[in-house]
Amino acid sequence: MTQKVSKESMDIVKEKVDDLKRSFPEVITEEKIDFEKLKRTIGEEVNDKEEKYSFNWAGRKDSFKNLQTTAKGTLVPVKEESKKWDSTDNLFIEGDNLEVLKLLQKAYFNKIKMIYIDPPYNTGKDFVYKDNFHNSIKAYLEQTGQLNEEGIKLTTNPETNGRFHSDWISMMYPRLFVAKNLLKEDGIIFVSMGEKEVHNLILIMNEIFGEENLLGIACRVSKKTNNKGDFYAPNFDYLLTYSKNKEETIEFSEEPVEESYSLIETEGPRKGERYQLIRLYMSNIRNQNPEQRYFVECPDGSKVIPPGKTFPPKRPEWGDGIWRWTKKTFEQNKDRIVVKEVRSSNLIDEKGRPARYNVYTKTYLKDVIESSSVKPHNLIEEYINEIGTEELKKLKIPFDFPKPSPLIKYLMKISKVDKEDIVLDFFAGAGPTAHAVLQSNKDDGGHRTFICVQLPEKTDEKSEAYKQGYKNIAEICKERIRRVITQLEKGIEEDSKQKKLNEETKNSLDLGFKVFKLEKSNYKIWEKYEGKDEKELTKQLELFKSPLVTGYKEINVIYESIIKEGYSLNSKIEKIEFKTNKVYKITDGEVFFYICLDKEVNATTIEQLKLKKENMLICLDEALSDSKKKNLSIQCNLKTI
Repeated sequence: MTQKVSKESMDIVKEKVDDLKRSFPEVITEEKIDFEKLKRTIGEEVNDKEEKYSFNWAGRKDSFKNLQTTAKGTLVPVKEESKKWDSTDNLFIEGDNLEVLKLLQKAYFNKIKMIYIDPPYNTGKDFVYKDNFHNSIKAYLEQTGQLNEEGIKLTTNPETNGRFHSDWISMMYPRLFVAKNLLKEDGIIFVSMGEKEVHNLILIMNEIFGEENLLGIACRVSKKTNNKGDFYAPNFDYLLTYSKNKEETIEFSEEPVEESYSLIETEGPRKGERYQLIRLYMSNIRNQNPEQRYFVECPDGSKVIPPGKTFPPKRPEWGDGIWRWTKKTFEQNKDRIVVKEVRSSNLIDEKGRPARYNVYTKTYLKDVIESSSVKPHNLIEEYINEIGTEELKKLKIPFDFPKPSPLIKYLMKISKVDKEDIVLDFFAGAGPTAHAVLQSNKDDGGHRTFICVQLPEKTDEKSEAYKQGYKNIAEICKERIRRVITQLEKGIEEDSKQKKLNEETKNSLDLGFKVFKLEKSNYKIWEKYEGKDEKELTKQLELFKSPLVTGYKEINVIYESIIKEGYSLNSKIEKIEFKTNKVYKITDGEVFFYICLDKEVNATTIEQLKLKKENMLICLDEALSDSKKKNLSIQCNLKTI
């Protein structure tokens, strides 16, 4: 039987219901879920009490409708705004992020390693998202000024609005819900947030990701000095961190600062390795284990020990100090022990006097990297906003309050984003995530890719950005990526001249990005008819005459087929010129399909394609007779438009 092409995004609700059917087939009656049977099956797991803990807000119902509605738009390629289109895998998508995330569902389901977002902080002046589940594309075009509709007032979310918090939650909830599907099982999401909505964000994240998948909440110092605010001067924001599946997630670890390992082993099996000396006694550890209190012999024959009540220190109430290692561990690792004379020691000798020696252990850089045991602190002090401002100043791009790209680069490191992973940012702003990915690849020769999504939100006409020609934030983000690439290219060329970078690494770096824009579908899609307007019905019936919109471009239809059939936006498009027809082969990794948009598909073309059952062919419905469609659908996976 001939199938029709997918005209919409993946149905998220249907996928969830199908999961339930697979897990509990016994609760399905006439293709519907019998809730009473489900309750009996899972027993005590169902809470049907009147009073129960729940998260609710004004607008929750419409918010769920927004996430349940499939996307009907498409992503159109814009090569002239891109850089190195044919060789890059990086993506910038201009459009409403909810619609875009839905369109990405099939192709990028379970593919993203890390998501970082810096969503609107709901300050009452920068929140402009207006969702409409009835017609999301129309709402998007109105919102961005691409379509005017009389009576539609595009506004921000002022604090005087009676649903100030609820409107923000209704905007965030469906986006986070859909984004979760894109994460790999060991994937992680970081969300920056200010204090006004952090409490609501925690509730949203707990409901979508599960409390058990909360990895932590860090505080990031945003400003070193600040005297604004009515009571406290706000100097930090929050960084919420959740995993898709905590059981699959690798524990965070902070990479060692290589410069700290300045000593080089000169002999033995570890000759040439870098190390640093760490004191065997730390004053903050005491009274934990008596086996960690013993004397260590020094080169002059004297013995030293941490201070304790045995030999009264200034603070006898502290109790006995102890070494970091037990006596047994010490004996097993004598080759790593260094006892050397120092000006000032925190140890005492056998008579309780201040010692002239201190005891150290050799800590090798290689061991630290392999064990990855140092946990990052949940107070992040190094990546203040000033760094982000300076980055854009150097690039000569005006933008207020940008996040610093080193922050995102740091998050990629501690969360173990591999060299081949995908990083997503669907509130891209001025593009710090793209900057961080490009810089990380340049530093270690990686092939990480970014997907950045940004609404073309208008810039203030009084702003410096507007005066410099940036009419919307998406334009700022794209230009930032271009200038970062130019900056990196210059640095790479210099490193190459100085032989700090080999040719293989230089040539393999991805220094480009593809631009796509959210647009109306190329397919004519049936809208629900209420039976009240004869003109509207006549208009709908026109769909049967031609399935594609007037003036469509072939390449746009091809990309719509790509994304809605679940192929990535980096799929290779190869034109095959037959004498009888023009056919395109679309390849995404090891899978491929053919598409032909000619008015008629010739029998010779079909014969030359040598189609098998597992091969998919997409063509216009009118391009084949009914008998040809029937025969061809037996031969291959035929889909028609």
